[in-house]
Amino acid sequence: MYSPSARSVPEPLSPGDPVREAVLQAAIARLDESFGDRVQVAVEQLNRVGSWVFLHGRMHGVEGGRPYYAGTVYESRRLDGVMSDAYAVLLKKTEQGRPDDARSWRLSDYAIGPTDVAWLDWPDKHEAPRALFGF
Repeated sequence: MYSPSARSVPEPLSPGDPVREAVLQAAIARLDESFGDRVQVAVEQLNRVGSWVFLHGRMHGVEGGRPYYAGTVYESRRLDGVMSDAYAVLLKKTEQGRPDDARSWRLSDYAIGPTDVAWLDWPDKHEAPRALFGF
């Protein structure tokens, strides 16, 4: 079970913040592996509590609109109607490295296109602060 740190209130990472840029680079790497440069993310929530970051966003195509899943493992899910445009990532800062360096952030968990709240068990599973997720 998670033990709260001295700072347990989520801190939004705002545009222009160098930590935000590093975190986004680390978080988007999983999408790049799955889709190349065909899918982008519109950030809806990007919060940090201590060494943890949670990103929740919506995937879209490069020119807007629905993401292009053809040729990926996600295409059949989309055709079956069990693929949303949600993208969620949990990252943890390594002990070494600066927070504004993407290599300092490690992927703890992720969900591509979930149709439910796939990150509901992440606080317990990874001992991450519940406040980070907004619940």
